[in-house]
Amino acid sequence: MSDIFTNILVPIGISGASGFLIGYASKKIVKILMVLIGLYVLSLFYLVHKEVIEINSERLLETISSVVAQIADFLLSTIDYLPLSGSFVAGLALGLAKG
Repeated sequence: MSDIFTNILVPIGISGASGFLIGYASKKIVKILMVLIGLYVLSLFYLVHKEVIEINSERLLETISSVVAQIADFLLSTIDYLPLSGSFVAGLALGLAKG
């Protein structure tokens, strides 16, 4: 019984707990980043309205789509290399829900 506990249950528990903590923390960080990005975008809209700056919308969309693609690729490759990724993803989902 102790072999099962040390070889299977402990890594699953650690993986699930770390997934929960990462999900909880990442949701809090994303909330803060979204507020900061929103303030930045509002300041840009204000400067465009006052004709201080001009925004190249095509280039902006290209840059945003490139960044989103890079983030998605990074996340997918990270999840592929995690051991016991099932319990990690379950913990991540719970952390995101509770955060």
